[in-house]
Amino acid sequence: MSNLTRLVNLVLSMLLLAAPVQGQSAEASNVRLVGYSDLQGRPALQVTLKRNYAYVGHHRGRARNPLTGRVEPNGTTILDVSSPADPRIITHLPGRADAESRAVQVVERYFDGRDYLLRNQEAFEFTGFEVWDITDRQAPKRVSEIGGLRQAHKGWWDLESGFAFLSGVASGWKGRHLMIYDLTNPHMPRPVTNWGLPGQAPGETGRSVGLHHPVISGNRAYLSYLFGGDIVTLDITEKTDPQKIAHIDFLPKPARSHTTVPYSVPLRAGVAGDAGKTRRILVVSEEALASGCRESRPQIYIFDATVETKPSLLAAFKVPDGDFCKRGGRFGPHQIAETRDGQLIADSLLYIAYFNAGLRIVDLSEPARPKEVGYYIPESESGKPVQTNDVDLDYRGLIYITDRSGGGLHILKYGATDQR
Repeated sequence: MSNLTRLVNLVLSMLLLAAPVQGQSAEASNVRLVGYSDLQGRPALQVTLKRNYAYVGHHRGRARNPLTGRVEPNGTTILDVSSPADPRIITHLPGRADAESRAVQVVERYFDGRDYLLRNQEAFEFTGFEVWDITDRQAPKRVSEIGGLRQAHKGWWDLESGFAFLSGVASGWKGRHLMIYDLTNPHMPRPVTNWGLPGQAPGETGRSVGLHHPVISGNRAYLSYLFGGDIVTLDITEKTDPQKIAHIDFLPKPARSHTTVPYSVPLRAGVAGDAGKTRRILVVSEEALASGCRESRPQIYIFDATVETKPSLLAAFKVPDGDFCKRGGRFGPHQIAETRDGQLIADSLLYIAYFNAGLRIVDLSEPARPKEVGYYIPESESGKPVQTNDVDLDYRGLIYITDRSGGGLHILKYGATDQR
């Protein structure tokens, strides 16, 4: 594909995303709406649930904050969701001027007994990560920074070890790679090591790749490369010297690996010989990048990880096209739910943020035969396409989804009658 063709496709995608769409009623199967917040109209990405609070990271922009009466740069919103039918914004933590503040991680009752928030900031004045003390949710205080980066995309703060595993670009490195920081003392972040695929380190030559973000499970890190399509499992027992366990690089060339999550799936009772057993799998989501389906169709991949060093492809899943390619915006997977109340999901249901196809719920109890069991597509009244961007679960099992186009935060419950 020529550079001119790429430019034309990009312009067309942007026009399709910006084009107004007709108001569209909510569509649902086996999922019902519990509560809603407009998030002050700010476009949102990551949502993280911890106990009775939801934390939302926003894309760049500005909006009026009714709590202060001021127009503030988009940053991080903290909501009290103790009453999920009536979520209440208690703080909007502004970002820096024109900052991208998409990512947010939270640790509670930390080593010093306090609560902290880690967020990214990509702005002209500063690119890096910030640590905030949020013990008082209504008066957060910035306590430290991780700066000097060329990109700061997303991360994972591991409560058990106190280490943060970040995706960004440090000086001299090529493309986003893994950066490990010791945050046992949140007031004094300490760099530990950088890890990348061959060709990324300073002085090396190789193909262009880019880590989207890591998912941490005990002494394992699961890395997904949005640019490159690679999937890597690392042994992070020694934080100063991560060791590669497995490297999947055989997906189709256009693959854009966004998120990799390990599952120990309870196999469905009644399947011969499987009742009561679990199966270790990896679930990988690609990211749909182009509006109006002007790309090869991204999908979800399911790998058998029984042999950790040699994951093998079991199945793939994607939502049928229907009329989604005509609805405007992106159509395809983005983020899959990684956690429930901060802990890795441990059941057999997969929750996928699927852009203009909303939330999709897939049963993985037979991993080689994934089956959709529910969906929810929010109502569209803003003149913009629905763009469901992220999903997370709370301790009650309620589902939280955000919208990239400013459609707010929807709180959902799985297991309800159809509504169309």
